[in-house]
Amino acid sequence: MAAQDQEIVGSMLEWNKYIFNLPSNLALDPPLRQAANQIAQEHLARVRTLAPVWIAQERAVAGNPGLLSRAPSQSLNFRSINELAIWSVESGGPAQDEAWLKAALAPASCNAPSSAYFAQRIAMIQAAPLDSRPALLAGERELLSRWGTKRQHLPPRPTTQELDAADHAIARMRAGLPVVAEPMAPALARRLFDRDRKPGQSTGSNRWHKCAKSQWWLASQLASGKIDKMTALTLYRYSTMADARDYAPASVVQEGATARPNEEQPAYPPVAALFNVEGSTTVEAHTDDQGKFLKAQVVSRKITVPGVYDNAPIAFESLLDAASLDYAEKRKKYPPGNNSTVRFELQWHLSEDENEVH
Repeated sequence: MAAQDQEIVGSMLEWNKYIFNLPSNLALDPPLRQAANQIAQEHLARVRTLAPVWIAQERAVAGNPGLLSRAPSQSLNFRSINELAIWSVESGGPAQDEAWLKAALAPASCNAPSSAYFAQRIAMIQAAPLDSRPALLAGERELLSRWGTKRQHLPPRPTTQELDAADHAIARMRAGLPVVAEPMAPALARRLFDRDRKPGQSTGSNRWHKCAKSQWWLASQLASGKIDKMTALTLYRYSTMADARDYAPASVVQEGATARPNEEQPAYPPVAALFNVEGSTTVEAHTDDQGKFLKAQVVSRKITVPGVYDNAPIAFESLLDAASLDYAEKRKKYPPGNNSTVRFELQWHLSEDENEVH
């Protein structure tokens, strides 16, 4: 068992080394690269200490002190992914928040050539004004020092309507309808409004596209004056969050994109199944006076993920959303009434014959 424990500790370290890699082609000035490497080494030392504690916790949850480490290794991976997501959305304090706003709006902040998440964050710090760097680096150290602890005040997830607002604005622009927003970066506008792009065709790098779109929407919200800075920053952080989809095989993600429910049974999302996500989603659907579907949103979630106990499963909690909303649109049994609102709960179990709609 000790040998297997050492093996799983080594596996966790290798995963974190990948996440915290700073590639040589990442354009960083020497002082920043040195500081970032130091932060990465401090974190790897933390993981080396945390891994045996997490293994012991898995055995305690299972009620089996002799549980071999190969059995909880998947749960530890899920927990690591969730910690990564929490790092994405949590505040490192007021000074870091103000500095992160500057970094998020910097023109080159989305141009990291690496898929490793730490490299992406450090590239944003490189792009930010130099006077904000001390607060940004101090914020990174503070956030990473919380890795593996129970957070008391995580920012609540924005509503599905808030998270979809940028896409709705883009859809209006494509339709020639008026939208109050800041000018887009030329590269983003070219990808979004390319006349030769076929419906559903990729707009390029998913990470770059997500970052650039979120940057544009953050600037638009701040310019409108209708939303406070912290609310706008929280929405930006959730919009650019590293979540479980980033660590699922492309084939599984694509399978989820083509899955469709029928009017009686929702389709279980393959990515949610991959991570053993179960629980419930509550959906609020709006219909016209004839009972015809108009729109829907997920209003609450209660889900469980192996290995995620102390904190909300932020990396996984939206994995059932798209399937829930798709089912709400396909569902035909809506009562007629004057602009009726129907709320129902979907129970999600990995055994399809146990799924329920209430």
